[in-house]
Amino acid sequence: MLLSSFCVTWPYLWCWDSTSLHPILTILVTLISVLCLLRWFKNSSYEATLPSPLPPGPLGLPLLGYLPFLGTNPHLKFHKLAQVYGPIYKLMLGTKTFIVVSSPSLVKEIVRDQDTVFANRDPPISVLVALYGGTDIASLPLGPRWRKARKIFVSEMLSNTNISSSFSHRKIEVKKSIRDVYEKKIGCPISISELAFLTATNAIMSMIWGETLQGEEGAAIGAKFRAFVSELMVLVGKPNVSDLYPALAWLDLQGIETRTRKVSQWIDKFFDSAIEKRMNGTGEGENKSKKKDLLQYLLELTKSDSDSASMTMNEIKAILIVCFLVQPISLTSLKFIT
Repeated sequence: MLLSSFCVTWPYLWCWDSTSLHPILTILVTLISVLCLLRWFKNSSYEATLPSPLPPGPLGLPLLGYLPFLGTNPHLKFHKLAQVYGPIYKLMLGTKTFIVVSSPSLVKEIVRDQDTVFANRDPPISVLVALYGGTDIASLPLGPRWRKARKIFVSEMLSNTNISSSFSHRKIEVKKSIRDVYEKKIGCPISISELAFLTATNAIMSMIWGETLQGEEGAAIGAKFRAFVSELMVLVGKPNVSDLYPALAWLDLQGIETRTRKVSQWIDKFFDSAIEKRMNGTGEGENKSKKKDLLQYLLELTKSDSDSASMTMNEIKAILIVCFLVQPISLTSLKFIT
């Protein structure tokens, strides 16, 4: 009744001056807040009389949940809450309910013994934007598409055979970086993080589609690529109000969706260029070796007639993004030079 009355009188409010509009808006906001509080207290008292299917946890505040109490070190707050409510407890953040698990045995139960029950994810908006609607292996719900992506990721990218066969690529790229430092940068300051990232990026590119970033132009593109990937990792991991309040997602209050879309557009063009070269037969990988690399394997899947094996271009680019986000971490644990 309150909402319908507001909708009927709304066109007439614009005819009033600001002095009369302000009290009306104040009254409406107050009434809505009171109704929300009454509903919250009613639900809390009703749930208290029933056995809850969820684990215990702090109540928090209406609409805000436990957000105001997390502080700047949420991991310490999670530890303190675990001491009060046990190794598994619920936590309301905004309009979303989270389950926090801090026991190794419970983690094992969730991620290994009952993995099919907890396999589905609720990816944040930044992941949906960056990974083409969440078509990567980490965001897809359990089903045929996820099994297909996992099979490709495990058998073609992370298999022992593929890692061993790509050893020469990693070795060559590390030698190039060392030679470049020795010949051109003696006596000059060197950013180890930029050098390591460019080396890892070149090694990944060489393994995936046979091309690397060469010369000054390649170094400039590599630096830009590194900046975009680093920003993308920050945006994907940054808390977003739109994720906690889906009704406010269209406002993009923190600008995370807009920034993620801008970064993704540049990376998308970067991948489109490499894919176009390969499809036109102008890439370095076609001339250097007849061995089928990962990109060639993925492109062949786009021509498959089988639903269980075919892939779209967006799914391919989502896999490539995961490669560049995950592989630099895994490459650091490998021996580049014997």
